[in-house]
Amino acid sequence: MTELIYIAKQLLLERSVYRAYLNLGLSKLSIRGVCIDVGAGAAGGTYLQTLSHEPGSIVEHFDQKTGQLVDFEKDSLPAVDDKYDTTVFLNVMEHIFNYQHIANEVVRITKPGGQIIGYVPFLMWYHPDPGDYFRYTHASIERIFKTAGVTEITIEKQVRGPFTICAAMVVLMLPRILRPVLFVPLYGLDKLFLAFQNNPDQRHVMGYLFVAKK
Repeated sequence: MTELIYIAKQLLLERSVYRAYLNLGLSKLSIRGVCIDVGAGAAGGTYLQTLSHEPGSIVEHFDQKTGQLVDFEKDSLPAVDDKYDTTVFLNVMEHIFNYQHIANEVVRITKPGGQIIGYVPFLMWYHPDPGDYFRYTHASIERIFKTAGVTEITIEKQVRGPFTICAAMVVLMLPRILRPVLFVPLYGLDKLFLAFQNNPDQRHVMGYLFVAKK
């Protein structure tokens, strides 16, 4: 399935352009071993459905497991050190002012050799939950998580062009059936636009999907 067809189908399922591209990236990744989903709330189930699950993998959620709320700004996550093979950390960090604390905690609970699958938006509207504080670059993500103790990090820039960014900002205002109708021609304009750019991967980034290894 081509990228364009995948995104168009996601829009018909009432996904945003941002979520559609995130799902496309997640569809190429796998959960292994014991997995914890940190901070995704009600969206966590649909994120995890998009990821492949290796045989024998087990998924936990802090809210279901502990029955308590955790203040990501200052509390330790309710897990012992080096517990999880996979830690999922999607669309959370922009909502935390004390970002180094939560990054340290996410790394702490991940096993040596384990993986952290994360995502942060970049060119996106203000969306408090309950706050919305930062937009991170690839350089800041790498520095924050290496400070927290990861040994490797791979960061995928979800790059299109200015027309796709415009579509992402307005597509949810349209009826579901019209969303691909708006998106497809703007996607085509970006194909033409990017063909004449010398360094397009540094511009018009919707977000960053990253996989870090402890």
